[in-house]
Amino acid sequence: MKKIIEKLYLFSCNSIHLLAILFTGLLSVSAFLFTCYADDMTSQQVLTRPDNPLGNLLGTAVMIAVFVLCARLACKNPLWGKRILLALALLWTLALGGFLVLFGRTAPAADAWSVYSAAESLASGDLSVIHPTDSYLSYYPQQVGLMAFFELLIRLWKLFPVDLEAYHFIKCLYVLLTCVVIFFQYRTVHLLWESDRADCIYLLLAGCNLPLVMYSSFVYGEIPSFAALSVGIYCVVRLFRKSGERPNVYAAGTLIFMTLAVMLRKNSLIVLIAVLLVTFLEALHSRRRALLLLTALCIVFPLSILPLTQKLYELRSGSTLRSGVPAMSYFAMGMQEASRGNGWYNGYNFDTYRDSGMDSSLTALTSRQFMEKRLEYFKAHPGYTVDFYWNKYLSQWADGTYASRQATLAAFGGRDPLVESFYSGPNSRLYIEYCNIYQNVLYLGCFLCVFTAFLRRRRYPLYLWLGLIGSFGGFLFHMIWEANARYIFIYAMLLLPYAAQGLCGLSSTSAPGRSQENNTDHRSDATEKQATAV
Repeated sequence: MKKIIEKLYLFSCNSIHLLAILFTGLLSVSAFLFTCYADDMTSQQVLTRPDNPLGNLLGTAVMIAVFVLCARLACKNPLWGKRILLALALLWTLALGGFLVLFGRTAPAADAWSVYSAAESLASGDLSVIHPTDSYLSYYPQQVGLMAFFELLIRLWKLFPVDLEAYHFIKCLYVLLTCVVIFFQYRTVHLLWESDRADCIYLLLAGCNLPLVMYSSFVYGEIPSFAALSVGIYCVVRLFRKSGERPNVYAAGTLIFMTLAVMLRKNSLIVLIAVLLVTFLEALHSRRRALLLLTALCIVFPLSILPLTQKLYELRSGSTLRSGVPAMSYFAMGMQEASRGNGWYNGYNFDTYRDSGMDSSLTALTSRQFMEKRLEYFKAHPGYTVDFYWNKYLSQWADGTYASRQATLAAFGGRDPLVESFYSGPNSRLYIEYCNIYQNVLYLGCFLCVFTAFLRRRRYPLYLWLGLIGSFGGFLFHMIWEANARYIFIYAMLLLPYAAQGLCGLSSTSAPGRSQENNTDHRSDATEKQATAV
C-alpha cells in the first residue's frame, strides 16, 4: 500500500509539472503574439490584435532587466533590502489606491450595484430584498455571502456621523486588503523558495501590478475574496513547509480563510478544489491523519457557508429565496457568441430563467438541449470550433488589463478629464501597453520557473504547485463557463510567486545546480531568525 501511495504521489507531481510547462508555455507564447483589449467603452467589445514581436521583446527585456537589477541591489543587504522593498510596495499601493478613491471616483455598477443596494436596504431595515421572485437574489442567491459582508460594513459605516455613501469606506478598506494580499503572498513566496532574491522580485512584481490596484476600487468580491485566499494559501503552505510549528493554528487558518473566500466569491471553489487535492494527497503521502480531517472540514465548511447564510436571511425576513439561475445555463452561454466576445455574458442565463417562470429545472433542461445542438454544430464545423475557443481563450488570458478599466468605469459625479482619459480616453492606450508588457513578464517568469525545474530535474513537493493547480483549474473552468477577463485576474495573481522564482533564475550568474539563488536560501533563514519578521 505504501508503494502504491508513493507512486500515486510521484505521478501526481510529475503530471502537474508537465501540465504546468504546457500551460505556462501556452500563456507565454499567446500573450507575446497577441493583445486583447476594449477600445469602445460603450460596447466594450474585446478586440484582438497581433503584437509587434520586436517591440514586445524589447519592452519585456527592459522590464525584466529593471526587476533583476533592483533585486540584486536589494540583496546586497537582504535583511534591510527586503524591508525597504516591502515598505515601498505597500506605501505605493496605499498611495495609488488612495488616489483612485479620491480622483477615480468609481461607483458600483451592474451586479456590483445590485449586491450593494440590497445590502444597503437590509442595513436600513428593509427586508423586502429577500423574496422568492421580486429580487436580484431570486436570480443569483450565490451573492448572499457578499451581501452579508457589505451589510456588516455598511452598518459599521453608519456608526460615524458622515454623510457619504458607504461604498467610499468599502473602497478604502479594499486598498488595505490589497496590502494584505501583497504581504501574505510575499510571505508565501519566502516559504516556497526560501530565496531572498525571489522575495525581492515578487515585491517588485506586486508593486508594479497596476490591475491589482485598479481592482481595489471595484466594489465587488474580487479583492476581499482574494485577500482571504492569500491568507488561506499561506496557512496551507506553512502547514506543509514547517509542519512542526503550530500546525493547529495554521490548519484553523486554512479552514477559516478558505471558507471566507468562498462566502465572498463562489468561484473561489476552484482554488478550494486545488487545496483539497493537495491536502488529500499530502495526507496520504505523509501519513498525517490530521490532514485528512482538515480535508474533510475544508469540504464541509466552505460548501455550507452560503446555504447557511441564505437560511439565516430567510429566517430573519420570514421569506424565502429560490435556487436561482442554474449552472447549466452558464455553460450554455459559454458556448455562444456575444457582442463583447465569444462566451461572454449576453443575457442568455438571465433571460432563459425568467422566461421559464423562474423554474430552475426547466431552465437547466432548455440549456442542456441548446448545448446538445451547439455540440452538433461544433462537430460539423471543426474549423469554426477551433476559432471560437481560441478567441474565447485569448479574450480572457491575453488581456493584460484583465478588464480592470471596464470594471471600474462607472463614476459618480464625473471624473477630471485627465483621469478619465486613462479609463476611456487616449491615455488608456498607455495603460494597455504597460499591462501588456507586464503580462509578458508574468507569464514568461512562470514558464521559466517550471521549465528550469524540469531541466534541473528538481522534484518539488505537490503543495508547491498549489497556485499553479488553481490557475490551471480556472483555465479549464472558464473555457466552458461564462468568459470574462475579469474572472482571470485572480488566477493571474496566483501565478506571481512562480514568476518571481522564474525571474530569480535569470539573475543567477553561477553554474547550474546549487546556483546563487539557492545560496541565498540559508542566509535568508538566518536573517529572518535573527530579526523580527519583515
